[in-house]
Amino acid sequence: MVVHVAGVRRSFPEIRGSVILGSVLLAWDVLFTGSMVLSTLVCPVWFLVSLLRGAIHRPGWGLALAWIGIPTLTLAIVRINDTIQRGVAEVNSRRIVAACEDFHVANGRFPKTLDELVPQYMDSVPVAKYCLGPGCRFLYIPNAPLLVWEVVTPYYRKIYNFNSRTWSYID
Repeated sequence: MVVHVAGVRRSFPEIRGSVILGSVLLAWDVLFTGSMVLSTLVCPVWFLVSLLRGAIHRPGWGLALAWIGIPTLTLAIVRINDTIQRGVAEVNSRRIVAACEDFHVANGRFPKTLDELVPQYMDSVPVAKYCLGPGCRFLYIPNAPLLVWEVVTPYYRKIYNFNSRTWSYID
């Protein structure tokens, strides 16, 4: 059984590329990196190309809105996810820093690994961001000692120095 909604059957092939591109950007930025770097570069250009395409082809309001709406919606979803992910990382980094400081007071040294904090100082070692990529975990360097997390993968790292008790950034 085929249901015909006015214009949908005709329009889907014309927006299929936008849907695929939006899906790829969401998968990369939301699921893999937990940031917005690729979408921030692609979506504005994609939006402008969609505007020009609509002006040149004059496809009708519905299709033109879909062409410009998909990159706009994609960027909005990615930005919201990035804001949430950064908030999670900030809260979790403060929890780790507090646990490491408590460990240092109790033991006279910083932990060799973050796993040493479990279960006495933390129930478990939290992730920096909820995503699948390598930059979604905290990096703890015990010799320095430093706590590092990637704000925007693969650049822009936030670093906590336990000796000076300060946050800084690199990249």
